[in-house]
Amino acid sequence: MTNRHCRRLRAEALEEIADSLPRAVAIIDTNSTVLHANKAAQKMLSPEMVGRPLGAFLPASALKPLMDRAFEGEISPPLSVHITEPTERYIDVDFSQAISARPGDTQTAVMFAVLADRTLAAKERELRADFLANASHELKTPIASLKGYIETLRGHAKDDPIAREKFLGIMSEQAERMGRLVTDLLSLRRIESSEHILPSETADVRKAIEAARNALTPLAETRDVNLVVNLPETPTSTTSGKTDECVQLFLNLMENAIKLSPPGSTVTTNLEYLPNWSGEAFPQSASPATKSRSIVALASSDKPVWRAIVSDEGPGVSPTHLPRIGERFYRIAGDLPAQEKGTGLGLAIVKHIVMRHRAGLFVQSIHAGTTKNIPSGTSFSIVFKSTNPIF
Repeated sequence: MTNRHCRRLRAEALEEIADSLPRAVAIIDTNSTVLHANKAAQKMLSPEMVGRPLGAFLPASALKPLMDRAFEGEISPPLSVHITEPTERYIDVDFSQAISARPGDTQTAVMFAVLADRTLAAKERELRADFLANASHELKTPIASLKGYIETLRGHAKDDPIAREKFLGIMSEQAERMGRLVTDLLSLRRIESSEHILPSETADVRKAIEAARNALTPLAETRDVNLVVNLPETPTSTTSGKTDECVQLFLNLMENAIKLSPPGSTVTTNLEYLPNWSGEAFPQSASPATKSRSIVALASSDKPVWRAIVSDEGPGVSPTHLPRIGERFYRIAGDLPAQEKGTGLGLAIVKHIVMRHRAGLFVQSIHAGTTKNIPSGTSFSIVFKSTNPIF
């Protein structure tokens, strides 16, 4: 039996071992190239990782010293790495000692890289601390307000029916605000805790938009806002994702647009299929007053996408505030009455749903205070990777 044949049999045996393990395992050569990766490893990092350096998916500078030690026969300590693209993740890496087809043959040496995704545990710790800090901070004001009105009702206003009705109405608004805040915080926490996991289901963007429109039609009629939805002729517009989260995404964007739009104006949602995406989040704007930014970036691709754009005719967003869109508790509705301003979490929820779906989120706005004779308004563009066959 030739040496080459022995090495091939040894390689096949190592691949079988890797495939039989329940953990994510990749086989690496001395150049850090991935020779083989089991299904768990491909799902964790990329289905296209074989033949590429492991450093293309994990921080190469942190990996190299430990890999060198492993190839020298040492047992290297476990390594925890933090990656931010395409979403934030925490991964533990353990390297085995080098394995050779023949003892002492460094040319054929390989090793196992055993991977463990610790993102959920790390996120849970962060989210628990953030949740408690945010909830306590945001609940202070309505709780203090309720306490003040309760004391007033117990005191000099207890026999004043007009004051009592007024204060009870304000207390009801504050209680509703607290309820919305808790609901939004729980939604945000749930989405953030799973955003590192790409949904395995298929979502229909068209149906999500239609569901949001149907739910918001009464609000639009009440506020005398025309709700227009333009959809392509194709019966389905699918992407990898969860339909209920896509519905929530469009509900938040369209509700914001309705509340920001003056009576008699129009909120428009357009959905279009693009065979390839060159990175253009919006159709070209002729107005130099238009300001835009990327909230969640998405690389251009020669693969098809669905681009949804939600536009309003409201006052727009000041250029100084545009960078803050998507932050927790940033309230875009500056001129709305206090009871309509919302919790400031709606766009943060949108941002994290987009990140979970590996989509792109962009904003474009013309601020009324900086333009003359040019219609103001804000548009949000969401770009989903399409799973539809090209038609």
